Amino acid sequence: MHVNAIWPMMSATMASPSSPRGAERSLYERRSPSVTGMARHPLMALVLALAVSLVGGMVHAVEPNEEESLALDAGLIAEALEVLDDRFVDEAVLTEENLTTGAIRGLVEALGDDGHTEYLTPEEYQVSLDMLDGRVVGIGVVLDHRSSQPLIISVVDGSPADRAGLRAGDVIASVDGKDTARLPEGALADLVRGTAGTTVRLGIERSGEPRPLEFGIARADVDVDPAAWARVPGTSVALVRIVQFSVAAGPLTREAVEAALEAEASGIVLDLRGNPGGLVHEALDVATTFLDGGVAYLEKAREGPPTEVAISAGRALAPDVPLVVLVDYGTASSAEILAAALRDNERASLVGEQTFGTGTILNTFGLSDGSALRVGVLSWLTPGGEAVHRVGLSPDHEVELAPGSLALRPADLVAMTAIDLVNSDDVPLRFAVDLISPLAAP
Repeated sequence: MHVNAIWPMMSATMASPSSPRGAERSLYERRSPSVTGMARHPLMALVLALAVSLVGGMVHAVEPNEEESLALDAGLIAEALEVLDDRFVDEAVLTEENLTTGAIRGLVEALGDDGHTEYLTPEEYQVSLDMLDGRVVGIGVVLDHRSSQPLIISVVDGSPADRAGLRAGDVIASVDGKDTARLPEGALADLVRGTAGTTVRLGIERSGEPRPLEFGIARADVDVDPAAWARVPGTSVALVRIVQFSVAAGPLTREAVEAALEAEASGIVLDLRGNPGGLVHEALDVATTFLDGGVAYLEKAREGPPTEVAISAGRALAPDVPLVVLVDYGTASSAEILAAALRDNERASLVGEQTFGTGTILNTFGLSDGSALRVGVLSWLTPGGEAVHRVGLSPDHEVELAPGSLALRPADLVAMTAIDLVNSDDVPLRFAVDLISPLAAP
């Protein structure tokens, strides 16, 4: 299965389980109302028409109510646009496409749902769909865009980035000589993506290194399974790692757990570190592997009390096998839903670091030109009523991975001995194994 070359972690799509499977990819087409007589410049009418359509249309798509549709100060926007049209020095950038995209991004940015609610150009939207279906070319990293420069949250196993030596915690300082701090939103992914076989040059800032490192990485089809497992050397504990909640992550995780149990694993460490989330129904599918019913999370709309979202009963494969969940700053979105469900249903304890804090559920609304808005239409709370948005989940046992250290993956464990594990830098994994071993003793 392929994964996106560069997956901005907060753009992982979550759909409400009350919606049909695949609702996260539904298109809600909206026609822009005509705007005439607003200004002498055609860009004025275009930007204002699109702004009114998006704001009003999104409200209607979520809560149809003509009497409460949102309005903008069209006169003030027209005034600002006229100043830019008359005075801005670089006339070449005053194009319909550039200003339209900028206007929509500005509307989304004003919502403050950084990195989650987002506008996708037609090209970006297609890439995001390909990512969920596994057809994207690139280097294979997951990014956090909330800081001034893009931080690598995780690196896909076996990807060009992995083979080149990129690590979680690296900061991409430049792409082909361009300073990433100066790049507009969306430009970084466009620069990194490309044709398989072509090369991109990255400047990387790494903890402990006095100056940026330079990497030349050949783009390729990135193949990855969303789930994998291996026995932790010297123990009867299995490490099951979920990279992302893409299509089929639930069934493939179930297969990994089943294989571990057939190999007589008596305890499981579920590794959600660096998992940016994805499809919420896949995360709920994983929950049914370990929980025989219960509450997955609380779903809250604009108005009214939260409602419970249930975990399906009768499908639990390992309801009593001792379980510990590894989390870190890269654990986000659907991965946080799963971690909280396992914790609050008293099925597992959390080990690691504070998680990312993505507390909204997205629906996708297609626009007439092939672009799309992904909008946080619901917020979610843990089964215990805890809000995680911009806060994250606190682990039951806070154990940090030292800067510059690498988290071990199932593929790493295959060739390791028990002594290798003891000498490894993956302190959170070692702690989790020590925590679960007494419970997992035969």
